[in-house]
Amino acid sequence: MLREGGAAVERFFASPAPYRSVDADTLLERFPIITAGVSFEGDVETFFRWLSGAGIPLSPHDRRNGNYPVVGAGGALTYINPMPLSGACDFIVLGDGAGVLPHLTESLRRYPSGRDREKLWNVLSEHPNLLVPPLHFTGGALNTGRKTDVSQPLDDNFPMYGTWVTPKSAFGDTLLVELQRGCVRKCSYCVLPGCFGKLRQRKFSHLKDSLAQVVDKVRCEQIGLVTPEAGDYAELDRLLDFIESKGRGVSFASLRVDRLTEKMICALTRGGRKSLTIAPEAATDELRFSCGKKFSNELIMQKLTMAKRLGVEQLKLYFMVGLPGEADEDVAAIAEMSSEIINETRQNLVISVGAFVPKPGTAWAMESFIGTAEIRRKYEILERGLRAIKKKRPAVRFASPKESEREYMLTWSGYNDSVEMAVNIELGKKTALKHFNQAKTLDELELLR
Repeated sequence: MLREGGAAVERFFASPAPYRSVDADTLLERFPIITAGVSFEGDVETFFRWLSGAGIPLSPHDRRNGNYPVVGAGGALTYINPMPLSGACDFIVLGDGAGVLPHLTESLRRYPSGRDREKLWNVLSEHPNLLVPPLHFTGGALNTGRKTDVSQPLDDNFPMYGTWVTPKSAFGDTLLVELQRGCVRKCSYCVLPGCFGKLRQRKFSHLKDSLAQVVDKVRCEQIGLVTPEAGDYAELDRLLDFIESKGRGVSFASLRVDRLTEKMICALTRGGRKSLTIAPEAATDELRFSCGKKFSNELIMQKLTMAKRLGVEQLKLYFMVGLPGEADEDVAAIAEMSSEIINETRQNLVISVGAFVPKPGTAWAMESFIGTAEIRRKYEILERGLRAIKKKRPAVRFASPKESEREYMLTWSGYNDSVEMAVNIELGKKTALKHFNQAKTLDELELLR
């Protein structure tokens, strides 16, 4: 979109220092403007370390003096809580970016140098969907209302597919296509309903016309459907038929058990995929229902048995521990469910287990995080149960308790925490956030909704 607007843009991907662009092998510090698309809390520290590693001051006030770049950010995290980014950024795009880009690019063209930094901040702040931390925080507190934009119609404003298709990427030879944003479901732990706006789906006619133009030009083996829940897309069957007519396979970013159909599984296996991923979150009906996932263990078994019949050979299941209201018996039930699935389907099973982290904008925002010691204790309960499985024992992947704790701290960090993190990174110190306050953060985020 920036290139379409006449801006020269080069891209960076994760790499060791020195940081060079993919397009022209240009050093990061040579760019007058640096922006990051930040999807997860842990990416904040990575972004800060990139800047510091390139010799760029992390404080926007320190960048006023000298020929230092303007630093900005957007991405999925800015829908949820932009505060962790605020200590180092000149600007942060709040929510959907399409409506902001014309004002943003024009402002940067008017004031491109460090000498004009305060003028740039003032001009940027005129847009209600831009947070300008040097102006919008006083004494560590947000001093003005901003608005996270979650209203842009997808068909009219946003590119629907990514053009970066390479076997070296995380997704391989997959053309990623966005079907929708937002979600009609109200899962207690999920940020989508509260932070990403109402459900916005692309029209099938737009998808078909756009894909018809690109699939024969871009080398791709399959189409990856990017959506919170593929089964909720109203024209999914027609889309799957169209993709099949183009001789491409399909992969799904998310599949919910209660919307899983034979057609969806056949679309997977026809493209050579023999693995299916679902997220029960909990292994007992009562706890799963409290999460907002209103499907039973019985239905899960029915769908997985169907998947086996249709050619699926491996299953991956996601679970959480530390959910509100969880008992030790609920944790042990994960092993019991795993054993039942193996006995009934004879499929290879991989289970991935992480800790519940309360997030802003959710029904469980103010619930407790259980901490690293309790996470380890619950992991041990599950491991004992899994060791009792004698045949085709599932592979298990546990999320790091320390990383979960770090995610929790970053999720709820505010402006002062972000500044502290930036200072510590520049000093080469370990970043230990200590001052976050959930209630205060929620109050400030209300000004951004």
